[in-house]
Amino acid sequence: MTDDRVTIRELTHESRKVFDRLQHERRLVITNAGRVVGVLNAPDPDETQLDEWAAAGQAPADWRDRQQGLRSFLAHAPVRTSPAGDRSASAAVLADREETDR
Repeated sequence: MTDDRVTIRELTHESRKVFDRLQHERRLVITNAGRVVGVLNAPDPDETQLDEWAAAGQAPADWRDRQQGLRSFLAHAPVRTSPAGDRSASAAVLADREETDR
């Protein structure tokens, strides 16, 4: 058994220890009779921070909905490509910077 595994018995009878481990290991696999039956993941620190900011009024309360909307948009957005031989957007930006710096 690897270190990231926890039995159902441990989860039930030693939950404080399991959750202490989760804070350090970030992910624990739950097993029953050697079979994987679940996975525990620690909260994402960035999401926790955003939740705190939202509660304090420092971030939009609907930040999760907005994030999901952005993910959906990106998943379905058409891919843009440039024809062969065209300068890449990065090259165009760098060229513009060089002209501006002169």
